[in-house]
Amino acid sequence: MRKLIEAKGVIKTYVVGSTTINALNGVDFEVEEGEFVVILGASGAGKTTLLNLIGGMDTLTSGELIVDGRDIGQYNRKQLTEYRRNDVGFVFQFYNLMPNLTALENVEIATEMCRNALSPEKVLEAVGLKDRMANFPGQLSGGEQQRVSIARALAKNPRLLLCDEPTGALDYATGKTILKLLQDACKQHHKTVVVVTHNSALKDMADKVVYVKNGLATKVERNAAPKDIAEIEW
Repeated sequence: MRKLIEAKGVIKTYVVGSTTINALNGVDFEVEEGEFVVILGASGAGKTTLLNLIGGMDTLTSGELIVDGRDIGQYNRKQLTEYRRNDVGFVFQFYNLMPNLTALENVEIATEMCRNALSPEKVLEAVGLKDRMANFPGQLSGGEQQRVSIARALAKNPRLLLCDEPTGALDYATGKTILKLLQDACKQHHKTVVVVTHNSALKDMADKVVYVKNGLATKVERNAAPKDIAEIEW
């Protein structure tokens, strides 16, 4: 498989007043195109910071972060905007839907400026929301709102799907349904999926697991036989 992401000595520091916070201390790992990758670590380990850097929502302090052969760590603001718009789909823990727009409109607004967007209607139907397109977020359950969030990300037709604790606000059964959608996006629709989580059980569904601790990728493991989410319990 072809490398899609290469992190080389990635460092991220924040300065708050007179205090310097080292969020990432020199992270190294690779992601191949089409992989399902779990970034696993405790709260405060640096995994969300790493995801934000990969997604172009933050800029690194030093090191290299190469995506599809281009060092996005050197991108200016305009280049990062284009990268986020066309190459990356985001799924967050708390959905981030616009409350005054219907499910369909929430997906449509994300596709309006993308180069190769998919049909919002077809994507919503694919995630099981054919009959809920006209509903507003407040009329949907948490699981349905997260499905809208996934549809919004997928409809952009990105190469890279980044998910930050996507089941953190959901109950067990609904969480497994959401993870199944993400697994299908990878295996059936050939998206590269990166999921940040503190749930160690999810490592068994990944092609690759990146363990993050104290701002470092302390270990990278490859699963020879990833499990379907239906086989995993926690």
